[in-house]
Amino acid sequence: MATSSISKSLLTNVLSVYFVLTLIVTSVQVVGEYYDTKNMLVQELHNQQSTFSHSLARSLWEYNTPQIEAIADGLINIPAIAGLVIRDDTGRIVSQLGRTPPLRAFPTISADSYELPERDGVFGYHSKLVFEFSGDSTQVGDVTLYTTRDIAIQRIKVSLYFIIGSAIVKSTFLIMLFSVAFHRMLNRPMRDLISQIQNFRLDDLEHSKLHIRSLRNTEFLLLERAYNQLVENLKEYQEDLDRAQKQLLHVNQKLDEQNGILEQEVARKTSNLSRVLVDLERQKNDLELRQDTLENEIRQRRIIETDLREINTRLQESLSALERTQDQLIESEKMASLGGLVAGITHDVNTPIGISVTAATYIRDQLTEAEEALNKKALTQAQLTKVFKLSKESLDLLESNLARASDLISSFKQVAVDQTSEVVREINIKEYLNGVIQTLNPRLKPFKPRIMIECPDDIEIRCPAGAFAQIFTNLIINSLIHGFENKQDGEINITIERNDDKLVIVYRDNGKGLTQQQLDQLFDPFFTTKVQQGGSGLGTHIIRNLVTQTLNGTVEAESEPGQGLTYRMTLAVTFI
Repeated sequence: MATSSISKSLLTNVLSVYFVLTLIVTSVQVVGEYYDTKNMLVQELHNQQSTFSHSLARSLWEYNTPQIEAIADGLINIPAIAGLVIRDDTGRIVSQLGRTPPLRAFPTISADSYELPERDGVFGYHSKLVFEFSGDSTQVGDVTLYTTRDIAIQRIKVSLYFIIGSAIVKSTFLIMLFSVAFHRMLNRPMRDLISQIQNFRLDDLEHSKLHIRSLRNTEFLLLERAYNQLVENLKEYQEDLDRAQKQLLHVNQKLDEQNGILEQEVARKTSNLSRVLVDLERQKNDLELRQDTLENEIRQRRIIETDLREINTRLQESLSALERTQDQLIESEKMASLGGLVAGITHDVNTPIGISVTAATYIRDQLTEAEEALNKKALTQAQLTKVFKLSKESLDLLESNLARASDLISSFKQVAVDQTSEVVREINIKEYLNGVIQTLNPRLKPFKPRIMIECPDDIEIRCPAGAFAQIFTNLIINSLIHGFENKQDGEINITIERNDDKLVIVYRDNGKGLTQQQLDQLFDPFFTTKVQQGGSGLGTHIIRNLVTQTLNGTVEAESEPGQGLTYRMTLAVTFI
């Protein structure tokens, strides 16, 4: 049997613990250096953003694209900056340089500026750009500066070499020190002890005692005394054993004679009794086994019957709950779509209203200056002419932006009323569809799809307008989210025509399309290609319900991967 050295095992255990502690401490130091350097990089991004924010905000306010590009080139040449994205107040990218992952890959925070956590080796700093004009602050866009893990590691490379080198030198010195100490204090006395023990002879116990020369090792001295005492005890036990063996031989002879007589008598009496007992035990075991089997079967049948009743009751309750939940989810999906329209319209309305407020404030300032000059009798004809000219320009700007806001609100108000009710009314198909698309403009801006409508101007029908709006809202939103993902040249074609007493609608996009397996499940409730990414899986299910139940029509879908998605709907409506 192979044995291992005590000193080697002890040395291995001690050094293993030391290596683990050294590795942990070194790892903590490396991680600390990395996160400290990462915080310094984020602070540098913050300082650079603070330095250039005023000039960048003014350039965005003045639409000075060359100045914006010059500032972006200056920022990207800074070693700590690996990439940057500059956007205007509508979210349109004005300048994008370097390594720039999508901002939506990071969590969104409502603060004016915040640090972007590390994602795929990239982190950075995001800040809104605000321009002050006539005492008012207006957000004109935002800027996002990115840096990478490689830049942080490059900065701490020298520190890493020093930390790792120091750990290696200390570990090497400790190994040498422990090896020498263990050899002198343990290995050498242990070899002497093993050599003397190997010379042990049971027939010469006196010369088998230990005599360790190095008595400075107290533990080895105790071991020598204990071993020599054991040898003395063995000598006494040998003498006692010889005497006991002689007595045992004499007694065993007498016991053998008595055992022979008793064995014969016992064998004769127990032979018959053993056969009877074996038969009775076998019959008893058979009866007990049959009784247990019957009891188990009865018990199992009762348990199964009870479980089946409970399962049947729970299934009926679950079916009712699922039906109620499905109705609630469909209604929630409709309200969520309307909520998205509200958020988008609010953003689009805020822009013209903000411009109108700025123009009104500017007119008030001009009139105040003119009034002060008039009171001081210093008002000149040129100054008055300038006031009239600037006021007229501001009023034109105010009028056009208020008209734009009014159109947006009117269009949204009608669509919102339709989507929250099932009122039947008369609509012009083409005009109503344009109104629905106008309310979706905030959702369309990031994707910039081309939407082309082929529909006669004179098709007017009487139908639940809300169902019509909900169908096209869900179709367009599905194309944006699922079809045009990472696609900037999206195209949507809507063809509407009358075929006798039916309204035929063909909706087609050039998105990424669906596989045959996905197409087979397209109208199933809760099926979505965006699993765990916010998709509810109810959009197309609601479309089918509205087409087949509310509008008494049919809907079919065709698609291939990379060839877009086509819906063909035939609706039974009342033409006017």
